[in-house]
Amino acid sequence: VEVPSEFRDALPVDRLKLQRISKLPAVTDFLIANSTVPGFVSNRNMKYGTWFFQCLVEVFKENAKNMDIRDMFDQITRVLNEKESNDSSRRKQTFEVTSRGFYKKLYFNPDEVVDEEYENDEEYENDDDTVSDKQEQNKKGFKK
Repeated sequence: VEVPSEFRDALPVDRLKLQRISKLPAVTDFLIANSTVPGFVSNRNMKYGTWFFQCLVEVFKENAKNMDIRDMFDQITRVLNEKESNDSSRRKQTFEVTSRGFYKKLYFNPDEVVDEEYENDEEYENDDDTVSDKQEQNKKGFKK
């Protein structure tokens, strides 16, 4: 990190000491979740969004108070594996999580907040509004 010249005298920093102390890589503490794996599209319900996001919301609402994020991602995998499209191809989906130096337990412990609009999503589980992103992109007027 470059320190502006007007602050250099105010910060007695031993750069060699900092180099010895800092053994962590520059890019660390990242946990990246993608709704699908490269080369595939995300299945999406027109009203509630991608299957991955639906599962993420469901699992976080039920487990964030007592489960760390990695265990919640494992649970999302189980819930997402249960989803299947209603068309003849019976599409399935998986997602990926990339960890870059993320090794600690992360808990959210949220207050009890209920989103009433999302409470009634059971009636839409078998909704025929599920489309892939590719189908959505092919609609007239969609620009990349």
